[in-house]
Amino acid sequence: MNYLKKKQWWLFTVGVLFALLELLSFYMSKRPLGASRGYAVIGSIIEYVLFPEHAKTVAYWNAYEPVIEWTVAVLVGIVSGSMFSSVYSGEFKLTVVPQMWKTSKGSSVMRRLIWAFIGGVMIGFGSRLAMGCTLGMLISGVIQLTPAGFIFMMSLWMGGMLMTVLFYRLRTVTLHRG
Repeated sequence: MNYLKKKQWWLFTVGVLFALLELLSFYMSKRPLGASRGYAVIGSIIEYVLFPEHAKTVAYWNAYEPVIEWTVAVLVGIVSGSMFSSVYSGEFKLTVVPQMWKTSKGSSVMRRLIWAFIGGVMIGFGSRLAMGCTLGMLISGVIQLTPAGFIFMMSLWMGGMLMTVLFYRLRTVTLHRG
């Protein structure tokens, strides 16, 4: 069986490959992997195109010039790599309203999109407020064995479990292996 077509990869293999990617990032850019700055760069470029006078007054962009850099390439790679992987493994399907959402919240597409937007804005705001993102803090932090990375990992896991139970009103949380 072709290894790339597997629906799940062995955790150890993925961990080693990601650690090698992190080392490559340090070697090439002198920084750990991260993605949240890429969103800020894309937003600022759009702002420069649509509202150039306002963009010149933003203090953040006086300190960090908005140029397309490697963080934008990371975002492109995440999206295109995920798409390639799901199509190649035969797992790709367009789903606006997942089954768990339908069971708990109903099948309204608009309601699902509104909640997804609200969640995305909250995650984006939180990542910029923390001066990092899940990729930078969690993955890079844990790979570097930083206490902050492990604290964030456990906080993210506990917060995610708690919010899943509260949001979906679940009586039990079960782990399912597909």
